Amino acid sequence: EFDHVNTVVTHYALANPEVAISLEHDDREVFATEGRGDLRSAVLSVYGREVAEAMIDVDHDPSGSDGAASTPVESVTGLVSHPETTRSTREYLSTFVNGRYVAAGVLREAVLDAYGGQLASDRYPFAVLFVDLPADSVDVNVHPRKMEVRFDDEAGVRDAVTAAVREALLEEGLIRSTAPRGRSAPDETEISPESPESTVRGGAGHGDHDGPTSGDERPAR
Repeated sequence: EFDHVNTVVTHYALANPEVAISLEHDDREVFATEGRGDLRSAVLSVYGREVAEAMIDVDHDPSGSDGAASTPVESVTGLVSHPETTRSTREYLSTFVNGRYVAAGVLREAVLDAYGGQLASDRYPFAVLFVDLPADSVDVNVHPRKMEVRFDDEAGVRDAVTAAVREALLEEGLIRSTAPRGRSAPDETEISPESPESTVRGGAGHGDHDGPTSGDERPAR
């Protein structure tokens, strides 16, 4: 039961970095976010420094691209991890549509496609991605708990998300179009939340940071 609670609260924390959120279990603080509106700081609090410093910014506006007329997506923003920073499950690949967490397979597959073969078949990156589009172009009533959605233009949404993540990875020099399958590291990235007093700057390929480096380990699930 706690694993379920942990997952739900984590999604709330990542979706709302401007809100301070904490989670305790058996009188122990699992994580706490500061609520200062910094998504990378929220990632640091719930996943730890190794993950936070391996994340790169995604900020894509389809209206400025050639395919703007073919997609309803208004923007794709958030963070995705370096291809070497992975887990063996999709649990840490979080997607949000108009601010709400959804388990949309089309979005997850779009993210994986963007890595262009840099990930081994059993490895999944960390991601906190926000996809915004007109409310009338997405059906949120296909699941009793509204955890799944259906897009009017599924192909257009998928293409926009793939383009957004690929663009971010290419700008950091983290993918190559001809890279063979299975280049990601086999070891799982550690999940080790840090206190909200910690700060993190930069992203993949940057080592500039300050603050403490210790933290209680969050149980891997």
